[in-house]
Amino acid sequence: MATTSQSGQHYRLAKAVGVFVIMASALSHEYGVTVNFAATQALSVYPLVQGLVPWAMLAAGIVLIPKVYLYMRFSRYAPRAGSVYVWIGRSLSLPVSFVLDFLNWVSLTAAMGFIAFAFGTFLGQALKSAGIPAGGVFLTPAGHIVLGAALIWAIYWAHVSGVGLYGMLVTVFFWIIAASALLIVGYGFATPPEHFIRLAQLKTGVTITPPSSTPAPSVAAFLAVTGLLVAAYGGLNGAPALGGEARDAERTVPLGLVLGWLAALVLYTLVVAALFHAAPWWAVVALLQNHQGGLATAPGLISLTAPPVLGVLLSLAVALIVAKTAVPQMLVCSRLVFAWAEDGLFPAAFLHTSPRKAPDAALRLTAGLATVFMLQSALVGWAIAIVIRAMVILIVLGVVAIGALNLHYNGRFRGVAWAEGVGTGPGVVVAALAALVVSVVLLRSTAIVPHTAVVFQPVFQGVIAALIGAGIYAAAHASAERRGFSLAQVAAELPTE
Repeated sequence: MATTSQSGQHYRLAKAVGVFVIMASALSHEYGVTVNFAATQALSVYPLVQGLVPWAMLAAGIVLIPKVYLYMRFSRYAPRAGSVYVWIGRSLSLPVSFVLDFLNWVSLTAAMGFIAFAFGTFLGQALKSAGIPAGGVFLTPAGHIVLGAALIWAIYWAHVSGVGLYGMLVTVFFWIIAASALLIVGYGFATPPEHFIRLAQLKTGVTITPPSSTPAPSVAAFLAVTGLLVAAYGGLNGAPALGGEARDAERTVPLGLVLGWLAALVLYTLVVAALFHAAPWWAVVALLQNHQGGLATAPGLISLTAPPVLGVLLSLAVALIVAKTAVPQMLVCSRLVFAWAEDGLFPAAFLHTSPRKAPDAALRLTAGLATVFMLQSALVGWAIAIVIRAMVILIVLGVVAIGALNLHYNGRFRGVAWAEGVGTGPGVVVAALAALVVSVVLLRSTAIVPHTAVVFQPVFQGVIAALIGAGIYAAAHASAERRGFSLAQVAAELPTE
């Protein structure tokens, strides 16, 4: 279904969201496991980062300033549903863009499947902590599958119902996240370390004492953890996907993007700092070594230090926060499929929209693949591409930066209004070069994970997904040539949406 603007342009997608929804989408895209759990769990792999984890979270946000600037420029002059895919494909190379964003799509759908699987664990434990024994049903394999599938397809239904409902959901999530973060920050900074340690020892029987001597924190470990925590700011990749559905997109998308980054920087850093204030790094290491790392997480902290009712409420909130991550992820994945169909790389059937002007065919494909990954997580225990998320974000950053430099220096873009808008000015060159440095330095620290089998390494998984994407692009290119359709011409112009 398409609508017609006053200028006569046909649009399939609704233009219905504003600045706050874009900001909320950026914040809600990743807040959850990365901030509340992975920040402390990173010490199990990189113990020499020691107490610098909060600084690593802050650094992960600060080093993304060049990315924020570049994404704001692209969003100002080329807001589209495919966002990064469109920007790289038009500024640099369509096949490179497709292969890279196919890898991104696989990692996001795999993440959705894993989140749907994990939702049963979080909800079941939350219900049991509330005194509801029936919550144990969700901890069984069948419970994981039924609840995970229900979550995925409920999110699908919400999306098909229109981007307006999506906006309402992420707005609610924004306030739940803010309230949960403030609760964690309050108790984290109000809890003396010795109080947390005493309670943790009583609960676990683990003896927790500070080390008699320790080496200095490792720069390499700090960079590696910073690179991992970049994944917490993945919403900066996701929010621009609303470019095809934002009102006054040239203004609202860049503004929502920078506000989302700022909100994430403040909330994420405060939450992690509060956790490490209550639980010193050496106490976290001791708990991890004794398989009690759950106490050094946000829910664990609150369960030890807060009244039981607050612990139950936070456990339920965390379960909801974990589940909500799949909502913006489904939006991003479905809009990538929609953009690929616009360019002729996927069948035109994926351009179909619901009566509420949501890309329903693209949403069904995304939800179906997420369901497959959820089943894999439940039955096999391993979801491909989960661990490549941070690596993909960093690669995308570097390639977008190269695209921006190409717009600035390549003469073929002279006279192309949107390209000149993005590429004009020395600020773009400075931001792009800085983004390249950040991408290369952090990629070197995150591409290889210590003590991890080859098949689980981000580089290995990334290569496999990229090869599949390259095969799909080659098939699409051959099909286009048989139909007399030029993909080169497609890449010369911005898509409609």
